[in-house]
Order: sequence, then C-alpha cells, then structure tokens
Amino acid sequence: MNLVVLSSCSPANACLINMISRRHVVRHVFRVRWSTTAARGSRWSKFVNSPIDSVVGRVRRRFFERLYERIEQRAAEQLQREGTPPHIEAPTTDIDARHINSESFARTLDTLDPDVLLVSACPLLKPEIFEIPRFGTINVHRGIAPYYRGERTIFWPLYFREFDKIGVTLHRIDRGIDTGPILGYGFPELQADDTESAILAKCMKVAAELVNLSLESAESRDLRGIRQTTAGRCFYRRDQRIWKELAYTVARSLGLRTIPSQPRRIEMLHADAEQILALAN
Repeated sequence: MNLVVLSSCSPANACLINMISRRHVVRHVFRVRWSTTAARGSRWSKFVNSPIDSVVGRVRRRFFERLYERIEQRAAEQLQREGTPPHIEAPTTDIDARHINSESFARTLDTLDPDVLLVSACPLLKPEIFEIPRFGTINVHRGIAPYYRGERTIFWPLYFREFDKIGVTLHRIDRGIDTGPILGYGFPELQADDTESAILAKCMKVAAELVNLSLESAESRDLRGIRQTTAGRCFYRRDQRIWKELAYTVARSLGLRTIPSQPRRIEMLHADAEQILALAN
C-alpha cells in the first residue's frame, strides 16, 4: 500500500500519522502551511480568519487560535504519555495552502503514484488532486458527519448536548465539505470528567484504527463507502463566539453539562452492489 498524507501536521495530527505508520508505511507527508496571504481573500479564508477585519474580530481570532493550540497540545501530550510521540518520522515536505490545488502539486503527487491519499485538516481539494490516488482520497474528520461537518466538530456536540455524536468520521473526499461517502465511524470512550482535549486524544486513537482497518481492506472494497443522505450542518470558524465558549465552561464547572459514559466502538460501513453502482455513476 503506497500511502501519502496531506495534513496540517498539528500535534494531534502528528500523533495520528505516527499511530498509522505503526501498521502501514507512510511514504510521504505533505505538511500544509498557512501564510498570511493565503489567509486573506482566498477561498479558504473562512477556515482561517473571521470575516470581520476589526479589533473585535482580531481579538476573537487570537482567542480561538490560542484555544485551538492549547487543545491540540494537551491532546498530543496525553497521546505522548501513552507512547505516541508528536514528531513525524516519515519524509515530510511543506506546502503552502495556496498551492494545494496547483498543477505543480498535482504533478508532484502523481510522481509518488499513491494508492491512497490520506487527508487530515487541510484545505478543500479539487478533483484534479483527489482523483489522483488509485483507491481514492480519504479524510479523517473530527466529528460525526453529516450531522457535524466543518470546524470544531468535537466541541459543538458537547455544546448542544448531543453526546452520541461525538467521534470521528472516515470518508472519501468529494467537492463538498465533509460530504463524501462514509467508510466508517469511530466513537471514543467517554467519561464524565473528559475535557475537549482528552476527547480529542481518544478520537485520534479511534481514527487511527479506522484508517488502518480501511487500508487493510482497500483492495477488496476499493474504499467506496456509503453515500451520505442527510444534510446535517456545516460549522465554520465564524460560528465560534467567545461567549459560547465561556457559557460552556461555566456550565461544565457548575455540573450542568455532565458527559454521560459511552463505550468505545468502531463502525465500518460497506457498500452493497446497488450503492457501488450509484457511486460509480
């Protein structure tokens, strides 16, 4: 299996890549870098910056940047204590987010002749990129699609008390945002005192198992997955508000948002002949 990875390589994602590499050789990792130019006025700006370029917008942006960094780092620290370092050992090349869908990157990726391109936390891809791999391009989504798509989709089910929708989704990449055919779901073990970073660490572990199981059966199932039929909701960074974060934190401290216990489980989905024909068409 010729596996290539395209990822932000944040601390938690680095741990994920290392857990996958224990069972499958990762030939190359492309680490996405977000430049200031790419963040402003591009098709990906809604994932990076607030649409309001004001003092309030900059404060909010900085608040959530720090928050995301802290959650990622604490999740990685937990995984490191369990034996997974956040340092990628596979060959790694940096790529600017603006060049993800360029002809030059398509040529570079085609040269590697990947069977599977694994994506985790990167910009939207065009068909010229995600159609290159032999078996397809698959995405590790931190959330249960289609109900929670887009950004921060571990926090939102906590906020809305939909605890049964906390987990990760492994799906094929298409033109939409987390809308591709689903290969499987991973639900982490939940405990009442779990923080968002603790849940993220657990999600990375079940995500690694999802990926490994899918790669092991890639040649027989061709990674087709099951088409999504529910619209769900897509969350953007502009949906984040500091007051929502503070309200959730206060509710947790007062015992008003207790997380119910949930066993760890993996659900792999298999397409039947009719669904495979529909996907092919």
